[in-house]
Amino acid sequence: MPGPGPRAVDWPAVHAAAADLPIQFTAVRVNSVLSERSNTGALASANAAEQSGAERVIGEAVRLGRALQCPRIVLEPGLVPILGETVVEDLGDPAANWSREKLGPLLARRKAGLDAALDRACRILFSLCRKFPDVRFCLTPGRNWRTLADRPGLEAIFEDLRGQRLAYWHDTAVVARRAQLLGEAQGGWLEAFSNHMHGCTLGDANQDGLYQAPGAGGVDWALLGSYVHRPRRPMPVVLELDPATSPGELPGVRSFLDKYGL
Repeated sequence: MPGPGPRAVDWPAVHAAAADLPIQFTAVRVNSVLSERSNTGALASANAAEQSGAERVIGEAVRLGRALQCPRIVLEPGLVPILGETVVEDLGDPAANWSREKLGPLLARRKAGLDAALDRACRILFSLCRKFPDVRFCLTPGRNWRTLADRPGLEAIFEDLRGQRLAYWHDTAVVARRAQLLGEAQGGWLEAFSNHMHGCTLGDANQDGLYQAPGAGGVDWALLGSYVHRPRRPMPVVLELDPATSPGELPGVRSFLDKYGL
């Protein structure tokens, strides 16, 4: 799944080189301007320039997807703008020492701007679906505590935009971390969005961060496997690992995932 990384990659050249190999590009991950590394609201921003910038980045991802013959675009719908400064926002930051007590007041600040942010994001997503009718936009959970993409937020978006080409892309590491810190049951995500689910990013989560080797954290892999392998709906899965993961761990990762048919 092409997406943001530590160095630039000529993905069309990779696609051409892989023409005779059993490789498929299943989705394109939108640049992180829409996710945890951004201090803007992106699609949910009240700033027109920030919204336009986010739409431009999505348009670039769509063009890349078309070049790779890949119709799925994976993105987060943006962040809820809040009043005042914040220091740490990434739930996957191991230095943040997150706890439910620490997150409670922050989530209360998020709630104040949530409805307006959802309205702005829905309007732009509707416009994008009309502008790119050949693309399936897959919304994925957010690792920033300001994200629109918690479970209720995504449920509201799917309800508001029924009939549009929107889908859900599960992220095991983010969902597991949210379960650890916020008590959001992993099965609740899978059940709520099973009819919208078009793919899954695999990685584990623990106090050391996100995208740890599968089996090193709190992901319920057996539960996940029961959703990924439902009859008549083959579903792509993509492994994402922290860049610090040793290549020597990969055979063990492969064996572990094989146990669950992943």
